[in-house]
Amino acid sequence: MVLSRYVSRSLAGACCAWMCAAAAAQEPAPEPPAPAASAPTLPADSTAPEAIPESQTGPIDNLKQRVEDTLDSWEEFLNELLVDALGPDYERRYRVFGQKKTVDLGKRWMLSLDERQTGLLNSAGTGIPAAGRPSRTFELTHVGKRNDVRFYNQHDGTGLENGGSIGTTLGHGFSLQTSGRRLHDDTVNVARTDAQAGLRYGPRDLWFEGFVRHAQLEDRGLRQPWVDREPKANFAGVQAQWEAAPGLAFSAQHQQAIKPEMAPGDERLADARTEIGADWRPGGQWSGSRVYWRESPQLGLLSSQGVEERTTYKRVIGGEIPEGSKDGMVYAQVRHQSLVSDKDALLVVGWRHTHELAPKWQSQSLIESGIPIAGDALRSTLFDLRIQHNDFPHRALGTELQAVRTPIRNSDFASADYTQRLGRDTLFVTRASATELKSQVAGEIPVIFGDASVGLGWQEPEARRFSTFWRYTALAREPRQDGVTTPGSAKRRARIVFSEFEYQPVETLDLLLRASRRWDRDDSFQAGAQRITDLYVMRPTYQLARRWRFGFHVAHWKDDAMGVQRGYGAELAVQMKRKVVLALGYNAKGIDDGELAADDRLGKGFKIRAYIPTEATLKYWLRSARGEERK
Repeated sequence: MVLSRYVSRSLAGACCAWMCAAAAAQEPAPEPPAPAASAPTLPADSTAPEAIPESQTGPIDNLKQRVEDTLDSWEEFLNELLVDALGPDYERRYRVFGQKKTVDLGKRWMLSLDERQTGLLNSAGTGIPAAGRPSRTFELTHVGKRNDVRFYNQHDGTGLENGGSIGTTLGHGFSLQTSGRRLHDDTVNVARTDAQAGLRYGPRDLWFEGFVRHAQLEDRGLRQPWVDREPKANFAGVQAQWEAAPGLAFSAQHQQAIKPEMAPGDERLADARTEIGADWRPGGQWSGSRVYWRESPQLGLLSSQGVEERTTYKRVIGGEIPEGSKDGMVYAQVRHQSLVSDKDALLVVGWRHTHELAPKWQSQSLIESGIPIAGDALRSTLFDLRIQHNDFPHRALGTELQAVRTPIRNSDFASADYTQRLGRDTLFVTRASATELKSQVAGEIPVIFGDASVGLGWQEPEARRFSTFWRYTALAREPRQDGVTTPGSAKRRARIVFSEFEYQPVETLDLLLRASRRWDRDDSFQAGAQRITDLYVMRPTYQLARRWRFGFHVAHWKDDAMGVQRGYGAELAVQMKRKVVLALGYNAKGIDDGELAADDRLGKGFKIRAYIPTEATLKYWLRSARGEERK
């Protein structure tokens, strides 16, 4: 099963980046983190590589051992991912009972995964909230002697944002700062790309920087009041920051467009940005609180961080304070002078609360409201409730209900996930979710999306060399209007049967066979005629060393309307104690059908994927049952 596409790629790139850093680092690897109390972990493996006399080791052996030690340090995090690794939505594996997980990868690298409800202040989109999947944020950071690195990825119901930054110390107080960001706001269907490079002088508590940056917008929904659908501009500027006291920082910046070539009527988008601000994070008994202020007498959409003029403001004043519960927060923010009108003003207030309902039961709630104070600021109301039950290794349950109301779009989201161990050899999973979008914009079609699935996994109880997993999924899309034939909005009904068989004839060889069939009726394709699509994938994998494996696949795809496609490719993978697998491969011939391919990357070209084998998930859930029966 696969992690989300974006998280998988980021996780894979992060691991590769760390391996390179590990080769150059000299300090010893840190001890693995202590087991977390919020989720179960596996006992440590009883097997360990035999000690090798120092006289027989060389650079290659040392590098290999450093890689092995770091992969061992991932154990706590990887074990928790396995608790919710099966299901039709491979991105749901990212959920670790709603808790933020931080892993010390060694060599000053830190990995964190966080999932929480999203509102106006912490969504991937930068403007209008929307109901949907909870926010899942991946972040990799490294604070080194010469380089500071950060990569991140955030995906939620409002959109997708990913990016990174690298700071390199040059000496004599100078450092090179580079950063980039890619953002897509699903609500307004606008994408944004930013890239920046600068030369900074001074220590961390007082620095000055000259920089150049590039910004580009793309109106994919063709709804923005721009003449050019893809406006862009280059900027040059200076910025500074002063940490006047612990937790108290002041900042200022100015940037000006460099010879902008804007379409007539779009000149305002490339306006200069002049900004001052302050951020105070008191400690002591007020630890976790924050007060901040930002003032921009000059601001254009391209010089800002926003994607839409009516939701980008020149003045922002806000504060937040913990309210006593785990991850709980009360916050407020005032936004004034939007890029559309200086009269616009919006008050945002919110409350996030966690409550322990009973042993192993927890609820998380979020209530937020965007209240117009003046002008034509956009009103919004959000309510989110999540209830989770963690009784591993017997069962796990998660439910969520979210409702968002705005003048642009009303949206609702509901989901339920349930995993149950059936005896010592069988695992049952079921998933269901539904999303309803009711646009208030003329011409947009209100649509309901839904999916439901049931799955059953079985593993041979004694030798555990054979396992199988079956899943039935029903997909539906229902427009709230008659006669809709627009792709993505037209009525659709689909059923997918997925089966997987894995067999290990010898210790060093795994044989995997997957077969899927989809029955699909979509009114946007051939007037809703039924299409049947089959996909077969066979993948033998050979173990080269303790963790390293080499495999190849052959695939056959057949569709009633599109004909036949065949694919093949090979990959080299590293296993983290037979749990998460990181693989780099090349497909000489590809197949493009992500809905059936699941965690396989079958498209043509180089592919990186991080996935959890079904066999590993079954073994993790079921071996506890076998241990209980032996008592």
